[in-house]
Order: sequence, then structure tokens, then C-alpha cells
Amino acid sequence: MIAAAVALTATACGSSGLPAGGSAGSTVAASATAAGCKAGATVVTFWGWSAGYNLVVDEFNKTHPDICVELDNAGATTTEYTKLTNALTAKSGTPDVAQIEYFELPSFEVTNSLVDLTQYGINSAKSNEAGWAWDQVSSGSGVYAMPVDAGTMALYYNEKEFTAAGITTAPTTWAEFASDAAKLKAKNSSQAITNFDPESTQDVLALMQEYGAFPFTYTGGTTVGINFTGKAEKAFADYWQGLIDAKEATTATDFSQAQWDGFDSGAAASRLSPAWGPVGMQGSISKTLGDWRAAALPETTAGATLQGNWGGSTLAVVKGSKNAAAAATFVQWFGGSDDAWKILSGDTAGAYPAYTPLLDSDAFLNSTLKISGDSTYNKVFATAEGQASGAQWPPIMTAALTQWTSTFAGVSKGSETMEQAFTTFQSQMVAYAKDQGFTVEVGS
Repeated sequence: MIAAAVALTATACGSSGLPAGGSAGSTVAASATAAGCKAGATVVTFWGWSAGYNLVVDEFNKTHPDICVELDNAGATTTEYTKLTNALTAKSGTPDVAQIEYFELPSFEVTNSLVDLTQYGINSAKSNEAGWAWDQVSSGSGVYAMPVDAGTMALYYNEKEFTAAGITTAPTTWAEFASDAAKLKAKNSSQAITNFDPESTQDVLALMQEYGAFPFTYTGGTTVGINFTGKAEKAFADYWQGLIDAKEATTATDFSQAQWDGFDSGAAASRLSPAWGPVGMQGSISKTLGDWRAAALPETTAGATLQGNWGGSTLAVVKGSKNAAAAATFVQWFGGSDDAWKILSGDTAGAYPAYTPLLDSDAFLNSTLKISGDSTYNKVFATAEGQASGAQWPPIMTAALTQWTSTFAGVSKGSETMEQAFTTFQSQMVAYAKDQGFTVEVGS
């Protein structure tokens, strides 16, 4: 029954529009048209969506003439996962390699859809990866993906707006954050301290993890824990509902123009940012370039070091690939080589490394961005990554992401509260998990 869990999710989302995918087991023909690939090279098909991945693939193909990687954007995050699930169910059209975020790996591991990369020597890359990231791609003695980037979080704030409101140091606790929100509102009634999108699943779950209110438990097998109605979860919901009700947090959709306009006008004076956020934000604002600084995300208790991870990707080899060895060579190089990271950490891709030779380097830590002036923002995110721990993602995340937006839309509209949405979502996820054959441990 559990083996069908992801497939049922995908069926609910429809199965049309599948990309052609690669031809497993193929090689580049003598009259090959693949740019930069030599005749006879082993073709590895790759689904990925992140900016700059095409540049990394080009570099790999240039330096590995016996392998030809063909990149196809099959849609970002849930869109890709649904197409991949449908292709696995149909046993047709799957790629050799897929970009999969950390939170989604258990959903594909539970259906035995990913290749255990230990047989291809992936453990030789372990010492160069952040420990929390390696934990996220491992299950038992198996390793089912190669870590690429990280999404640990920090408070990214507009220093000029904070200073104008008399805030001279960044808040270190969520209580101080709320107090500072009131100061900003008192100075300017149209100003909020940040933007909080209730419909952004990954954003909210990362903040819940950092708040000590992560709602899931899962260590493999057939039992999952789901708890959106516990004490810590209710406290988290009440905290953000209070800021929303006071109009001290806006609720624009993440990555929308309204959100960027809010940051650039001062209407939202900070961003709860993933490590990969500043590069993309720099290209989305214009008036406040140079004004943004990074500080540790506030904590529930002074001196605590809890962290959350928003996104971050891995590359996995999909079960059934007839070129698994070549695919494994590619994914290990992609996430674990200096050459790949020269491109991934650049201004186009803007990825933040789980690759420790770069993460720990002085050149990386002391680098600057126009949006942050001469401040060394990478140091703040690196400290957060050093304090990170892997979340226990359940193997029902495709369904969770699909359901979340509609369930939490009322919070954005003001027709329901965060706590009400949590209660509804608890019932929906418990019912779904049980329907897929899981034993569910429900929090109280």
C-alpha cells in the first residue's frame, strides 16, 4: 500500500504534459547534434530547474568527453516531482538524474525510486559535505542523492530602515523581533518588519523548524508523526497571526513583484531569507541596493542556536537508469567539485554550498554583493549552516505541498487564522497518510 503513496498523489495532479525525457541507455550518435558532445559519449538525461545549471552542465560536458549530459527543465519543485512520479508509474520517460530538494527525498526513497549511490563510491565525497546535508541524503547504510546547495536562514534586514526607527542592533529573539516590529509601525504606520507568506510551504516549515515547532517526525519505515496542533506549533501560529493582524507583517506571495516592491520601498523592512536568497533578491530590487545586512535569525530563547532549512537541492539517480554509473559520476562532480562550485556560487546561479571546501574558504566568507554593500553576509549564513540539523521529512511531502496552498489561502485573505489552518491541515495530512498505508502518530 505504501509503495503506491506517491503515485496516488501524482494521479490527483494529472499525468498529462510529460516531457519526453531521455532515452535510457543511449549514446550520442555519430551525427550527434548535442552541443559539445563527442560521438559515442554516454548520454545522461537530467531534469533540473535552477538558474545556472545549464552552465555547470556545459562545463561537465567540456571536461568529461565520454559522458554527455542533456539538461531538461521539467518544471520547478512540485511540478517536476509530479511529472517524475507519473513517469515512474508509467515506467516510461524517466530521466537518469533528477534535481530533488532535501524534503522530497523520502517520498521517492519509500517507493524505491532512487539508486543507492554507495555502489558507485559516493561515500568518498562525504568528508567534503556539511554533516546535516549528508544526513538528509542518507537512509540506513544507503546514500540516495548528492547534496548540492543549502537553504539555512538568516534575518536579512534593511539597515537604513531599522536605524531610522531607532533599532541599532538586530533582534536576537522573536520577542525582540515583535518589539522592533512595533517600533517600525510607530514610526510609519504603513511599514511592516517583514513579509510572511502563509501559503509558502517550505518557508513556513523552515521557520517552524527554527522555532522548535517542526510538525513532522519520520525515521524510515511505515510510521510518520504529524503534529500541527501541539503547544509549540500553536505558539508559532499565534505569533505570526499576531504580526499579521497588527499589519506588522505583510503577506505577499513569495517571489512576487509585490513582495520585491515591498522590500524595495521599505514597506517590509526585512526578509527571512534562505542562504540562496540574496543573489536573486539583488536582481529583483533597485532602490535599496547596498542597504541590506545579514544577522542571525531570532530565536525563541536567547542564546539558542536552532536553525531551519528552506529548500536546498540534491541530485539523485533515478531507478531504472541504464547509465547509472555515468549518472553517478556526474552527480558527484556536480555537488562535490571545485570546478562545479566556481559556477554554482556565481552571480547567475547564486547557490549556497553544502560543499565544505568552499563553505570554509576565506575567499567565500569574505566575498560581498552589491545589495549588501561591503558587509560579508556569507559569514552569517555559514554560521547558520554550521548549526543546522537535518529535518525528519515525511514521505508525503508531494501531497503536503499540493494541499498546503489552498488550505492556507484563507490566512492571506484574512478569512481564517494560522491556528485554524494548522488544525485543518492536520486533519488533511493525517487522513492522507493513513489512506496511503502509514501508521500515524498524532501530536497532542
